[in-house]
Amino acid sequence: MSLTKIIKEKALDLGFVAVGVATAEPFTLYAEEIAGRPEMYAWGKTLGQRASVRDLDVTSFVDPARFIPGVKSLIVVTDSYWEEDFPPSLAGKIGRCYLKGLFCPEDNFHSQRRRDLKKFLQEQGIKSIYGPAPARLSGARAGVTNYGKSCFAFANEAAGKSSWIVNEPYLVDRELEPDTPTMKVECPENCRKCMEACPTGALYAPLKMDPRKCIAYNTYFTTGGIPREMRSKMGTWVYGCDRCQEACPRNKKWMEKKKPMNSKLLERAADFSLIKLLTMSQEHYEQKVWPLLYYIRKENRKLWQRNAAVALGNQGDPEAVPLLVSALEDPEPLVRTHAAWALGKIGGKQAKAALEKKRRLEEDEGVRKEIEEALKEAESEEQRAES
Repeated sequence: MSLTKIIKEKALDLGFVAVGVATAEPFTLYAEEIAGRPEMYAWGKTLGQRASVRDLDVTSFVDPARFIPGVKSLIVVTDSYWEEDFPPSLAGKIGRCYLKGLFCPEDNFHSQRRRDLKKFLQEQGIKSIYGPAPARLSGARAGVTNYGKSCFAFANEAAGKSSWIVNEPYLVDRELEPDTPTMKVECPENCRKCMEACPTGALYAPLKMDPRKCIAYNTYFTTGGIPREMRSKMGTWVYGCDRCQEACPRNKKWMEKKKPMNSKLLERAADFSLIKLLTMSQEHYEQKVWPLLYYIRKENRKLWQRNAAVALGNQGDPEAVPLLVSALEDPEPLVRTHAAWALGKIGGKQAKAALEKKRRLEEDEGVRKEIEEALKEAESEEQRAES
């Protein structure tokens, strides 16, 4: 049995749903795309300063030889993250791949599986580095995935040929037998459902995305206020977004497939309710939320509260008003700002009275301006209700 086949069998035995091998030449297509839109990716070079992740300089992923001078091949394993159903209370709030904990600090099945594969490669005398390659392009080059117009990778065979998967590349210093690339887009020619479903215009053309406009990006990689023009478009998402994937006809069959409930997440679901996220203590954040959803730094609990306030405003439930009123007294201006916006969005006498009272007492000029705008919104809501 060839070494390539031995490695593939081991990866499948470990539970990966697919595995392929790619050649290791530079990703010239990737380099061309980045060079054509540099302003959309500049944020990645300072990402480590504001999030619990390393800087993401995508230009460094162009040439695998940068990380292993003697790189010969790429092994690409595919992980499916929707083999079980997720608690309904979290739908439309947290992206499924994050709930599954694929890359979180918690020691789980996924992290152990990656360690086991790396150890196996070492036992074969192979030097490997996990990660530093464009994952979706690597998967297409290795013949395990193809493309969707949404920019997501779609499995060629696994997970119902859906996009509820991630590719994980390993750079290795051994020449292995490469698979036939599947560098193609399998979407129907006239389908634009993913682009139509993106409320912020982040998906602005087939295979073209501006990450700065993505709901997911704005939930965990922006450290200031969420732009006013985006807030209503964010719906109830507080960490990630699945809108384009949910709208995709290629995903419909897998979404409708009956799957067992993820019992561990069901037990934890209450920890991530919008009310809990708005009002949570630092202890709750560090012990219950951050270990699974870690992109937002431990010292930036206020970003979760910001997101929860926006989501509650968009949810429009009057029962959230008292808690949002309490949030107007939060020591963080960022939280007060977005709580004010949410109260203006929900409207009603209680919300309006609280905003008018806070307008007289608020010392922060930025928050005061937000309160003024919120009062205008609340008054507009009243007029619409009366007409």
